[in-house]
Amino acid sequence: MSSNYPPVLPGLPLLGNALEFRRDPQALFQRGYDKYGPIFTIKLGRKPAVVLVGPENGRFFFEQTDKSLSMREVYKFLIPMFGEDIFFASGPDTYREQRNIMLPAFAGKKMPGYVRVMVRETENWLDSLGDQGRFDLVSTFEKLTMYIAAGAFLGEDFRQRLGDEFALLYRQLGEGIEYLLPTNLPIPRFKRRDRAKAQLEKMIGKIIAERLANPGSYEDFLQSFLDATYSDGSKPPERVITSLVLGMVFAGHETTAGHASWGLVQLLQHPDYLEGVIAEIDENLPEGSEIDLDLTRNLEKLEWALKETERMRPVAGLLMRYNAEDYELGGYHVPQGWLTVYAIGLSHRLDEIYTLPDVYDPNRFGPERQEHRAHPNSLAGFGGGRHKCLGMNFAYVEMTVIFSLLLQRYHLELVDPMPTADPTANTSRPRRPCWVSYKPR
Repeated sequence: MSSNYPPVLPGLPLLGNALEFRRDPQALFQRGYDKYGPIFTIKLGRKPAVVLVGPENGRFFFEQTDKSLSMREVYKFLIPMFGEDIFFASGPDTYREQRNIMLPAFAGKKMPGYVRVMVRETENWLDSLGDQGRFDLVSTFEKLTMYIAAGAFLGEDFRQRLGDEFALLYRQLGEGIEYLLPTNLPIPRFKRRDRAKAQLEKMIGKIIAERLANPGSYEDFLQSFLDATYSDGSKPPERVITSLVLGMVFAGHETTAGHASWGLVQLLQHPDYLEGVIAEIDENLPEGSEIDLDLTRNLEKLEWALKETERMRPVAGLLMRYNAEDYELGGYHVPQGWLTVYAIGLSHRLDEIYTLPDVYDPNRFGPERQEHRAHPNSLAGFGGGRHKCLGMNFAYVEMTVIFSLLLQRYHLELVDPMPTADPTANTSRPRRPCWVSYKPR
């Protein structure tokens, strides 16, 4: 066994690299990579964290999750939001059971119904815009993706039942995410988080109770959860179903809003490529026609653009695990009790994988190049391995629907042509307000 630990990137006394990690983790990782290569150590306060860069190290990271690497300890910040036995905050066996009851909700036969929700909510938004004006991209996409997620997860009549309060409560819930500070501190945003959670649980619990009392024919996520059983044949408790719905709605809009915002920013910054995307939309979606699932699969240029955004602006630029066991990697010994971080954002910009990685070039995903096929983990914006995001296909279809209807109707321009990232956001997104002006095509 090697006794050679990964080299440590210098930091501040006591705090180590924690402040830079909080402020700009990608710059921190780049500095460590430039100095030491694809494996090095940072200090988050007193806690050592080994940073892994590159798809080969990513393969180790994903394959060892639930083995030498554990998710539960690092996702404890989710417990105040969703409960201690939900999703990544649960143990591997519980997570596996919950993943299995979520799988039917993402089955292909359900997607046409979800597409109807996506179209309806997008058209409702577009109809509210009028002929010309401007909108704040991030706030608008946060609200739109929230309505789509809630409509697909809770039923198509949710807006009449829950109204705008639902979106406001979710924003307050998300403000309670905290990676470094104790999550039980009596500070205002944590108090708002707890109040929002209680109100959301009450709202969702009421819908569940009505469904159980009056069974009907529903094609949404909630019904899939209510119909599901664990491997032993038992039914998930209502408390678990409520928490799963809370978590799925949150994940469904939090990440998609960021991805879609950066996706539109990058398209508007590259009008030559955007012209080809619009031509493809016009060809496949003539005026008066309806979007369906098959049509979304024909918009290849748009798909490549969204993949390029996933590569250049992944909503989660890093993933983290707790070292449940010692391990050896790259000639280094990494002890139990440390953390392991996979630097997704930096790994997406390695020139041994991608040609001119800092250049926006969606055609790299086209059939003639397919640079992301160089390694299974070359594109990991939705994770990898057995924990790859179940909602990836849902998110891509959703963004395709939104962009198709928006670009079919309006000519768009960025008011600020070079928006910057919001350093305070939980997931990557432009700093708000990010104004987009629009006028009829």
